[in-house]
Amino acid sequence: MAILQVSEKLAGEIQSEASTRGLAVEEYLWAAIQRERTLAARRKIEREQEWWVGLPLSERAKYEEQFVAVHNQQVIDHGKDESALHGRIRAKYGNAPVLIMPAEGPQEIRIFSPRLVSQCT
Repeated sequence: MAILQVSEKLAGEIQSEASTRGLAVEEYLWAAIQRERTLAARRKIEREQEWWVGLPLSERAKYEEQFVAVHNQQVIDHGKDESALHGRIRAKYGNAPVLIMPAEGPQEIRIFSPRLVSQCT
C-alpha cells in the first residue's frame, strides 16, 4: 500500500465528502478521478468539434458524405462506414478521446465508452 501525504484540511474534506456519499475514501477518490477524466475527454471532443466546424467549407467538402475522425486538431481518418472508422480508431488510439462525426456537421453526437462509470451524487 502506498501512502499519499495531504494536508489535514484536504484529508478532512475528502473524508467528509466520501461520508456524505456513503462511500469509502478510496472509492470516492476513484469516482472523482473517473469524473475528471470524463470531463477532460468531453472538453477535448468539444475543442476538436469547434476546430472542425471552423475549417473552411472547401476543406470540409473533401470529406462530403463521410465520417471524419479528428484528434489533436487533425483529420486522422475518414470513411463512409462509421462502424469501420470507429474500429480503426479504437485499434490505433485505444481509449483516447477522438471525435468521430459526419463531415457535414453534428447531427447526433455519440460517446462510446469502454466501461461503465457510476456517478456519485
